[in-house]
Amino acid sequence: MGFFSTVWTWLSRAQLTDGTADAQATPERRVDLAPLSPIGPTDAHSREASFPGFRATALDQLATQAADPSSRLAHIRLALNDAFTPAQPVTERRRFAGRLDILVRLISALEDQRAHVVLYGERGIGKTSLVHVLAGIARDSRYHVAYASCGAGARFQDVFRSVLQDIPMIYAASVDPAATEVTQGANLADLLPKGSFDARQLGDICAGITGTRILIILDEYDRTEDAIFRQHIAELIKNLSDRAARVQLVLAGVAGNLQELVGYIPSIRRNIVGLPVPRLARKEVEALIAIGEREAGLEFAAEAVNWIDQVCHGSPYLARLICHHAALAALDAGRRIIGPEDIRLGLAQIVEDAANRLGPVARAACPDVIQPDTAPALAAIALAAATPDGSFGAAEVGAALAEPLPAKAIASALDHLQTHGLIGRTQEAERTRFRFQDEAMPFYLWMAVAQKRLAAGTAQGSNLRAA
Repeated sequence: MGFFSTVWTWLSRAQLTDGTADAQATPERRVDLAPLSPIGPTDAHSREASFPGFRATALDQLATQAADPSSRLAHIRLALNDAFTPAQPVTERRRFAGRLDILVRLISALEDQRAHVVLYGERGIGKTSLVHVLAGIARDSRYHVAYASCGAGARFQDVFRSVLQDIPMIYAASVDPAATEVTQGANLADLLPKGSFDARQLGDICAGITGTRILIILDEYDRTEDAIFRQHIAELIKNLSDRAARVQLVLAGVAGNLQELVGYIPSIRRNIVGLPVPRLARKEVEALIAIGEREAGLEFAAEAVNWIDQVCHGSPYLARLICHHAALAALDAGRRIIGPEDIRLGLAQIVEDAANRLGPVARAACPDVIQPDTAPALAAIALAAATPDGSFGAAEVGAALAEPLPAKAIASALDHLQTHGLIGRTQEAERTRFRFQDEAMPFYLWMAVAQKRLAAGTAQGSNLRAA
């Protein structure tokens, strides 16, 4: 303690002896080293009241330290978290916007054709929301529905043993309904071998199911890297179809076409219906926003809706993300009507979050990448890179926006990105292909260009309009 006391005394004396001269020469450099006053009860209470905290409890009720519970804006903020959920899929029908036509086709393929279905499309296009809504509709019709999200290490035995554990053994035609194991709650997984099993053995059990129908949803199927798992799935689909089993599969994943997701297996092509999930049309974006307005008690100005439609490029994920951040900006300003300025503030937050997801090389290049003369081409490149594998060519860039870009501008922008080490170039079958080194970069570029366009007020018309 002696050392620290000595230092403190020296600092205090230095302040007393030099403070006057410093104040006369450069007043802004004077430092007040007086000891802090003890914190009294009132000060402590004030500090505690201003300390950050959650606005709502885990019961989704306004917390006591939140804004006035009687305030309409506080309740709107709470409802907003359920109205626009960019980080989570939509699971309730009343919050599901658009896509009714593809939902009708999906149900028809399952019910009328008794086919297995493969849903494919870009990331963030709404495949997971679609299968969750489908699951709810199927359960209403007394289907047994099993949902599994696949991972890189998904194993056939683990996935389907888990699926059969949720289905009572009473639905097995080969088992006496009055048998002891049935009355004690046995399930179909109890009919499987104790160790490993293959598609044929599983198909034998599924072929004996009666009195119900089973829908098995395998989401994020593209993440599965095990070729044996994929082969087992193909064999299972063939087995179930050939034996008219009351079990159907729905596979969903990121892919540009059916073959990318399930491979070229001619024997199962006639047993599968492939459904691409398209981007939202303008009217579907408007429906999505209208649902959020209804759920949260918000209102989006017509110009704000126009901006959201342009920037989201038909992506339900992006539409909800922009709506969420823009609505928060409006509520922070004490308003429930969202305008273009709120969209701009929301985009600023999204761009900041997107930059934080970049690797060190990409993030360091951010300040120098987007220039006024390259912005339109960079936006087109970001859209062109939204392929399942991230690769694109100059032709895709030229067709990405509704207003064609000069080939010279595209080449210049590509060179610009290569100079900063952000994209790589490869030669594939006499075609030049590009791919971003950081997969988070296209999203950052698209949102950053949108932010700058909106800030400049020049995104009207076709500046951000995708093809």
